[in-house]
Amino acid sequence: MSRTRKRGFSRRRFLKWTSAAVAAGAASAGGIVLFHFRPHDVTNPDPSPRTTPRLGSWEDLYRQRWTWDDVKKGSHGWANCRSACEWDLYIKNGVVVREEQSATYTQSEAAVPDFNPRGCQKGACYTEVMYGPSRVTTPMKRVGERGEGKWKQISWEQAIAEIAETIVDVAQQYGTDSIYQDLGPNYDSGATTVGRFRFQMKAGGVFADNWASIGDLNLGALLTLGAAHVGGSSDEWFLSDFLVIWMMNPSVTQMPDAHFLYEARYNGAELVVIDPQYSATAVHADQWLPLRTGTDAALGLCAARHIWDSGAIDIDYVREQTDLPFLVRLDNGRFLRESDLVHEGNEELLQMYNPKTKLPASAPGCEGSETAKLLLEEFEPPIEGTFSVTLKDETSVKVATVGTILREQLQLWTVEATAKVTGLAPEVIERFAEGFAKAERPMVLSSWGSNRFVHSDLMNRVKLLCLSLKGALGKRGAGYQATAFVDLQGFPTSIETDRAGLRGRLQMMAGMMSPSELIGVIADGVKERRSEIDITMDLVAKGEKKVVCTTTVATMNYHYQGIKDDLNREMKDHFPRSLEDYWEEAKEKGWQKLHPKSGPPRVYMTGGSNLLRRTNNTQAMLDHMWPELKLVVALDKRMNFTGMHADYFLPAAGWYEKPGIKYPMAYAPYLHYCDAAVPPLGQSKDEWEVYWLLTAEMQRIAKERNLAPFHDCGEAATDYKELNDVYSFRGQFGPKDAEQVTGSIIDASPIAGGVTIAELKKKGIQPYNSAGETIAPTAIFNTDWDGKGVLSPFTYFTEHKWRWPTQTGRQQYYIDHPWFIEAREALPTHRESPKGGGDHPFQLISCHSRWSVHSTWRDVTLLLRLQRGEPVVYLNPKDAQRLAIADGDWAELRNDYGKILMLVKHSTMVRPGVAYYFHAWEPHQFPDHKSYKWLTPGLSNPLHFTGGERQLNMSINFLQPGTFVQDTRVSIRRSDGPSYAEQDDLPASNTAQGEKVPV
Repeated sequence: MSRTRKRGFSRRRFLKWTSAAVAAGAASAGGIVLFHFRPHDVTNPDPSPRTTPRLGSWEDLYRQRWTWDDVKKGSHGWANCRSACEWDLYIKNGVVVREEQSATYTQSEAAVPDFNPRGCQKGACYTEVMYGPSRVTTPMKRVGERGEGKWKQISWEQAIAEIAETIVDVAQQYGTDSIYQDLGPNYDSGATTVGRFRFQMKAGGVFADNWASIGDLNLGALLTLGAAHVGGSSDEWFLSDFLVIWMMNPSVTQMPDAHFLYEARYNGAELVVIDPQYSATAVHADQWLPLRTGTDAALGLCAARHIWDSGAIDIDYVREQTDLPFLVRLDNGRFLRESDLVHEGNEELLQMYNPKTKLPASAPGCEGSETAKLLLEEFEPPIEGTFSVTLKDETSVKVATVGTILREQLQLWTVEATAKVTGLAPEVIERFAEGFAKAERPMVLSSWGSNRFVHSDLMNRVKLLCLSLKGALGKRGAGYQATAFVDLQGFPTSIETDRAGLRGRLQMMAGMMSPSELIGVIADGVKERRSEIDITMDLVAKGEKKVVCTTTVATMNYHYQGIKDDLNREMKDHFPRSLEDYWEEAKEKGWQKLHPKSGPPRVYMTGGSNLLRRTNNTQAMLDHMWPELKLVVALDKRMNFTGMHADYFLPAAGWYEKPGIKYPMAYAPYLHYCDAAVPPLGQSKDEWEVYWLLTAEMQRIAKERNLAPFHDCGEAATDYKELNDVYSFRGQFGPKDAEQVTGSIIDASPIAGGVTIAELKKKGIQPYNSAGETIAPTAIFNTDWDGKGVLSPFTYFTEHKWRWPTQTGRQQYYIDHPWFIEAREALPTHRESPKGGGDHPFQLISCHSRWSVHSTWRDVTLLLRLQRGEPVVYLNPKDAQRLAIADGDWAELRNDYGKILMLVKHSTMVRPGVAYYFHAWEPHQFPDHKSYKWLTPGLSNPLHFTGGERQLNMSINFLQPGTFVQDTRVSIRRSDGPSYAEQDDLPASNTAQGEKVPV
């Protein structure tokens, strides 16, 4: 002690120096570390004179802890979470010190539980992300190789100037459609996402839809119902008497809504969970069916067979609402059309059988019909039967109803046959099928996680078939819940138009059609040739083609990631032709679009997507697509794996630091406002401001160069000399006007009921007064709901008798397309899962995590303490014992793409033969920076390249190719753990730059 005093050290000086050192270290890393506990002025860390009374006791300390300066209303608007939750944010000395659930939701109707409480442990500790060590708060520029981790701080002015210069250079050399940005999955419906999307559209960049590439697009629902995102409010679950949780785990992935399931059980409902794993939801089930992975369609076909054979089928409903009465030619497998029967007949006019005349009759409500109503007033077509009809050339052909062909196929799925395929005991299958058949209000919950197998479309078509046979779709307290959105009308308007508010909405609608088209639309509506929803969906599709360059992330990756040969090899022999053959036909017929036209993308802008973390076969992207990029810009709140491989990292304001709106899920039909509780940390900026500054600089450069307009995207020219004028709504909003832009979105959204920003700042939420206009992504199809009562989908068709948005105008189970017929998938069936990655004994299965929403919370210490703290693979103890792998041992996972290391956790929840993991770990959290994505090929289903009839059209949130991860196979063996990566026997692409990375 005496020696320390002689050198001039004191406790006070030590704290002063170390505080300054910590602050300098944090600044050099570009982040704010433990901001809760840092002095506000790090350049002068000496404490100021005491202004508060001394604490006299522990009670005083406790009282001071529970004081605050202000309370704001907020939420986690950008989180890719299906739940929406209001929070109270407590602020003290400019810091959010606590977030607390706010139970202000009400019952939608008497005798149905309310939505309280809403929230989860992740929302309760978002401040750990906000002030955590991964947070970046200053602009940075790469000074080493991409991914090397060498950065320098730069000013915003330098960053904007250099980025703008490069983007304009690239646009001139390669075209504006070489500017690439995928559209999610993290985003909100406020100004910050408007800024991000608006920049991409107005700059002529390519909109790459990632819904199917991340496995969140329900293509089975799309093929059957004409829309992929379908469902209603979660309080409707309470009204069901037979709840089937099928490929979903609400206790983990939808915590704020899961209570409706268990309250329904108390109300007498039977809860069934179909999941190979004993999930957190299965723990509460009356029936748990641990079927063999990927055999869900087989189980559903057996249940459908029993429903029909037991007489539980709702014949009148099936006759009116499904395509089972439609006639199919037995010579070519196509629907019988009017054009088959008479010269110059309508090819779109499909046929039923009229038992009165004993002749085919045109089906009302199908695509070619003169009426959009599903009214069978003159005859009752049979759903079973085989007939002989005379064609226009006087030859005869045998035809059968879809119901006849379907029932014949169902007869194959006896209980015994199903038991062999699924691995379930016959009595388990029988109990499930009988429960479904006897239920009055069966409901299937099957959300985004149900779409991640190559044959997920077949699985979901079968689930829907069981419900259709029971007459459950469009029935209150029954049906299909697969995650739907309500239509916040002001959001798409603010992305597309030059003007904000109602004026912009009118401009958008006017730009979608010519005057003659408008007259035709009005006439169709008056004469009921088309429904209002039909017209709206068609207008949106036409408008998209006019103003947007669209492609999909899966299409982009297939062509430019260097995986084309791998995917063609993987899918060989699984379909009649190669992937490439299907793609070439789709391209030739205009069914699929590929941008950029000049070759691979040259600029990649990321924010809220973390592409390199989630991309399958990541090493191929780093080896092939990444070197072609002239510029990679990460605009994000925290450093992530994609940001590590960027050229510039721009610090985005966090979720509590900018205004916004949680995207409008139907599960909780409330508008959730996200107030800016505190200013952006450090030098962070919200996305609206960043893109405002960027477009302003690009406009200045364009004027300086006197650039001519570009013609690379859409029908309209892209004029960079007016880029900021257009972006800012012709000068209506400045760079600091994110709140005003958000207000204009709300003002232009009638479903918000006229609520103002000022009111939302006080109460946080506003119940919707309708489901809005139904377009493809917002497929609720209930025009009667006025904000009162549970929100049930599909009543537009079942109660008002309008046509469904499909080729047949009905719930469609027969896909009349040559590709589907050739592949024997015209009707829903069971097909075995391909072995992605080679013939290996374990199926690598992922699930959403309880402890993070994607990678946002993946390094939060508070939540890591509730798990193993690092990536683990779950194995059944019997498998682990056979492999001599103890709990906590390292294991090597290997397949045809390489090998990785993961820790093993024993778990009896996992079915033998499965290697189970919770997704969204960052690659840099694994040895050698190689995650399970290094082993995942991301298979593709070529039938999703198709196009043509009604619902078979590529579009944003509509039919599109995807990538499927759950079919991946691996071998596993014990490992001594990480050291230097052993790369001699691996493909060269297994490291980003070919270097050996120490752990």
